[in-house]
Amino acid sequence: MMRLLIPDAGPLFSLAAGNLLPLLAKFNVGITDIVRDETISRGNLPNASAEAQALLAYYNQNAQNIQTFTTQVGVRIAALRTLNPGYKTPHNLGELSIQSLLIDLQLTAPGSDPVILFEDNWFFTNGAMLARPCTLISTQAFLEYAESKKWIASAEQARQAIAQNRPYAYSGSTTILNTSPPGFSP
Repeated sequence: MMRLLIPDAGPLFSLAAGNLLPLLAKFNVGITDIVRDETISRGNLPNASAEAQALLAYYNQNAQNIQTFTTQVGVRIAALRTLNPGYKTPHNLGELSIQSLLIDLQLTAPGSDPVILFEDNWFFTNGAMLARPCTLISTQAFLEYAESKKWIASAEQARQAIAQNRPYAYSGSTTILNTSPPGFSP
């Protein structure tokens, strides 16, 4: 069984910026309802960025290979938006929805060991608190993996393509194995 790849919004925008979205087709991709709202759904807005438009187009062509997961965070935000359509969402909502999904997976699919694709500091600060087991991998580490599999010619060239449109995207190569603590079994 192929492991589930769960990207946060930042990596999706980076892959779109570098014209690298086809790499996702190599994986079983799952996104949370919140991350979908932050990325793919933005492609429908009149002032959508080129990356959001690319994500929407990619999703429309590959929806059958991308599973959207409803999360408790997403359900609660939808309820708040029903009461107040102008509700301003708090920071780090995508990350919190990923944590919510990981908890659900731990309860419903123990041993699934998903891979979280990330770019921001929230995962460095809170990664140890995520439901376990899971693996966190930065976009750069993902690109290096793709290069090792010969899916792309060069991780460095891919990073440069991303940097043209997203110069401040996290470029470190980081992999964090978030395993169960001793004596714990999910």
